[in-house]
Amino acid sequence: MVRAEPPGQTGKVLVEVLLDTPIRVHYGYLRLGDAHADLGDPREAMRGQVNGLCGAAIPGVLHLKTGPMSGEVRVRVELHTAEPFLADVWHDVVEAPFSTRSEDLMLAAFDCQEGPVDLPPGNYRVRYCAGKDGALLQFWPATGADRIVRQSREIGGYWHGVERQPALTRAELAARVAAVRTHREERRRDYAEDHLYDIWQGRIPDDPRLREAGWSAARLSQLDPDLVAALAEAADPVRRAVAAWAVERILAQAGLLRHVWAEEALTALRDGTPLPDEGTIRRSLAARDQHGAIEELFNAAIGINTLTDVCEAVAIAADRAPAPELVLTGLRQAFPDLVQGRNDLVQGRNDLVQGRNDLVQG
Repeated sequence: MVRAEPPGQTGKVLVEVLLDTPIRVHYGYLRLGDAHADLGDPREAMRGQVNGLCGAAIPGVLHLKTGPMSGEVRVRVELHTAEPFLADVWHDVVEAPFSTRSEDLMLAAFDCQEGPVDLPPGNYRVRYCAGKDGALLQFWPATGADRIVRQSREIGGYWHGVERQPALTRAELAARVAAVRTHREERRRDYAEDHLYDIWQGRIPDDPRLREAGWSAARLSQLDPDLVAALAEAADPVRRAVAAWAVERILAQAGLLRHVWAEEALTALRDGTPLPDEGTIRRSLAARDQHGAIEELFNAAIGINTLTDVCEAVAIAADRAPAPELVLTGLRQAFPDLVQGRNDLVQGRNDLVQGRNDLVQG
């Protein structure tokens, strides 16, 4: 039965829009469930149901049939404190019970997913509205779903009268959403620490710049830790120049320096300007194994973290050389002030600390 919205109550049951995004569907289906779990067979999800649009027979999972069989569908997911108003625009509407214990729900299509969907663990009723180019999922706590069929005075008469927990309030549901996000952030931090431990082989640097630079800084540090420390101190123009120098070696090894775009690309790397068109570059390649060099060229130009870019370029160049020392020695010769400048800076800091200690002792 469609519930009419009470006067003056517009939007008051809505806690939060948990997701509102387009997603590309294939074969006309979507799934909502734990990001890391097997979401089961869609046919089993519909077993024993009356409706064929929203399969809820597998605990913790929803299998949804969309209006279009393929193409982009905009999906909105809402959390409410109670049964929400149903707009007249939806012509295919079904409801089902839904329970979840996951804090990592995602909306998934055949080859992509969107989310996260921060629905707190609990028991809900879900309303699924399907349209020609959109879909709506509305969740609210499944209060009032049970009914008393028969009651005795001695047992039922007592227990039905015992006070029970009331329905969750808007504030309580919002707090549970916040808890889901807090737990996810804690897991993200734990994963990040474990990842750092792995890539740095247990020797995580104190310098936050090196930690943020990721695996490339860790790999290059295994080969030449002083060079990595010097690159961390270097300014962006120096990092770009070193990255261009390393990429030039990668392109040379792949036999690509003869192309007219090569010098233009290397100049763009040094200047921090856009590279030539990637499609044009790739169409000029004669061998499939040359594409890896182009990948490194464009990785070095990302520019979000120039320390990451230069460490990756140098590490890849060293790993692809007949011996890593050839690249590392050549780099020091090409940029003689790089490591020496860092050593002078360290010595200056040490002298400053020693001067302070002498002043305190004096």
